[in-house]
Amino acid sequence: MKKFIAFCFLFIIFFLSSCSSKKNILYVQDILEKNNYDNILDDHVIKVDDILKISVSLENPETLQMFSSVSTTTFSENRESLVYKGYKVDNKGEINYPRLGKLKLKDLTVFEAADFIFNEITRKGILTSPSVDVKILNLSFTVLGEVKLPGKYYFDQKINFLEAIGMAGDLTINGNRKTIKIIRKYDDKLQVSTIDITSSNHIESEFFQIKSGDIIIVDPNTNRVKNAGIIGNSGTLLSLLSFLLSSLIVINN
Repeated sequence: MKKFIAFCFLFIIFFLSSCSSKKNILYVQDILEKNNYDNILDDHVIKVDDILKISVSLENPETLQMFSSVSTTTFSENRESLVYKGYKVDNKGEINYPRLGKLKLKDLTVFEAADFIFNEITRKGILTSPSVDVKILNLSFTVLGEVKLPGKYYFDQKINFLEAIGMAGDLTINGNRKTIKIIRKYDDKLQVSTIDITSSNHIESEFFQIKSGDIIIVDPNTNRVKNAGIIGNSGTLLSLLSFLLSSLIVINN
């Protein structure tokens, strides 16, 4: 009986030692080995099917009201209403903008598009010295797998991979931090890259910046896969072993 009890203790110790070690959990563990990282996030480029929010404003709002066909937006509007009112880039890379007609904005950054619209408005004498702001409303990425809040997320500014993971509530303790996949579309092809966030190497890769349409997949780690089998999760197993061990001790006494 004592040998059996000792075996149970050894089994529990072995089971606990098989759990994820610190080297498999901590992010960018070598971050202190290098202080400077070359990584400049690119401006978003307008593509076909993008939906744009174009805001035109003046120092004198009353003057702008004279041009009711020129769209304006308010901060109280939500994304759904903005998308409904937005300008969709057609297959030719153009939008149909009031008073200006067809404008080809494909392959321009949002800043270049704002400058282009500004020049067209002033060139045609519609407004004098307006302020023009352009944003892409349908920038999004999707996170699947072992994160706390999987789903589709929208963003309107430049963000990196770690920020995207943070938006999804971070990885669960069961997420494999060494083999996170990113699926990215280039024209009509999909490219898959693997990121190890326990290392800082990914900070300087092209996949560190999140692009619209990216799909992030976090696989479960080995322990999670094992625990998904017949035995069940680790908490249940430990509880069962503890109950059996306690029962044996009581019976033995």
